[in-house]
Amino acid sequence: MESPQTISASATSYLTLVNGFWLIIGWVLATFLYQIVYYCFFHPLKNYPGPFWGTVTRLWYTYQSYNQSELVVYENLFKETKVKSALALPIIYHRNAVKSRFYSNGGFPAEPVISIRDHQAHSYRRRLIGPPYSYSKIIKAEPLVDKIVSAWLTKLNELFVETRKPVNMASWATYFAFDTISEVGFGQALGFVENGEDVGGLIQSVHDGIEIFGVMAHLYPFVEWVTSGPLGRFFTATPDMKNGMGQLMRWRNKIINARSTEIEEGKRRDRVDILQSFFEAKTPEGKPMSRDELEAEVLVVLIAGADTTGTSFSSIVTDILSSPGDYQRMVDELDAGFADGYLSQPVPTAAEVSKYCPFYVACIKEALRLTPSSPVLFPREVMAHQPPLVIDGKVIPVGTEISCSAYFANRDKEIYGEDAEIFRPERWLEDDEKAKLFEKYNFTWGYGSRVCLGKDLAYMELMKGPLMLCTPSKEIPGPPKRVTVGGLFHWQNIWLDLQKRKV
Repeated sequence: MESPQTISASATSYLTLVNGFWLIIGWVLATFLYQIVYYCFFHPLKNYPGPFWGTVTRLWYTYQSYNQSELVVYENLFKETKVKSALALPIIYHRNAVKSRFYSNGGFPAEPVISIRDHQAHSYRRRLIGPPYSYSKIIKAEPLVDKIVSAWLTKLNELFVETRKPVNMASWATYFAFDTISEVGFGQALGFVENGEDVGGLIQSVHDGIEIFGVMAHLYPFVEWVTSGPLGRFFTATPDMKNGMGQLMRWRNKIINARSTEIEEGKRRDRVDILQSFFEAKTPEGKPMSRDELEAEVLVVLIAGADTTGTSFSSIVTDILSSPGDYQRMVDELDAGFADGYLSQPVPTAAEVSKYCPFYVACIKEALRLTPSSPVLFPREVMAHQPPLVIDGKVIPVGTEISCSAYFANRDKEIYGEDAEIFRPERWLEDDEKAKLFEKYNFTWGYGSRVCLGKDLAYMELMKGPLMLCTPSKEIPGPPKRVTVGGLFHWQNIWLDLQKRKV
């Protein structure tokens, strides 16, 4: 007969190895069943229509992001709910709106301005780093942009016009944008145009990193739980990672360390760029930005300051060339400007283009309206200490994440008319009052107090690059491809046949 100790040990082993396993499975299933019942029958938003799996688990949204099918899904949702998304922008994105935990930074030591959730903390950081992005400072940097435009056109002529080889403008638009932001932002172009390639795989690293962040943003409860625990260091991006965000962080550190060395050695710079302004920024207490804060902001300049502008550049080129009548009208406007002496040679100023090329400016606005570089969601959290948030007569419960998509808000027929899905630049020129309405509800650059800091610099690039590209004639041998990765658009396969044209 077995002793009581032997029987007890056997029972414990059985409970640990068998029942323990099924106990965990049962707990997971019970928790998930509770979640389904709660969200479907008791949650304050239970009466709002939506997909079943999207209602009960974030894994559904994560899958859509990873599968690059977010826009298709959201389009069907917006059609079902009938929300006038553009008209809701001032309500959702008011001055004191708080970003949701969707923007959790995944364990990084410091948050960049784009991720700061609290509106007061965001305003504080924006005042600290905002001066170099002001219009007055950007205008002073215009010769630097012209320098990159000229180098870019020279390289295109050398490699593609004279050789009669097709060029993939999706790549070359991004090369232009990366060299411009590195010239204006960090004091020296990184060499994308000169080398005619993705230097160091930096652009691909941006796309790889953004894809991971897109998944992490949708799974923020899990990410916050993991990164706050002892295993967090294994799930946080570091410069030691071989690809993606690790590669970007190594580039960032190289840029910052080089400037730090210059400052320590007492070397004076002929001009103050964005990076130098970051080094010289002081809090009201007279303290500089911390190294962690500096790294966070420079990383955002690398990611958001170039890739999104390259996308916008490609969108303008694609839309204009896909509409022969609009292309010809733009070329005629440009020819007239040069012939009459209103546009400077070799590269017109942004002010000249704005004044003497209104149709081209309308083309920029229309292309960005239809293809904003960040097309998916920008969620805000409804807070208890703020006035009730009311959409279409319904009070949105406290704690709810609510959002609009720039892609769909910019296509709201109530604002832009029945032809809102069509590229028609004339809509911006037909009626001044309507144009003001379009601007009021335009979500391309964000909204309200969170509007993109780099908007003026990006506009200056777009006033020049695509315009000067359209001085030669060209054809599109094959259809371009637009993809969504991590919530951002980018283009592939915009193959152009460039030819010289007398102006």
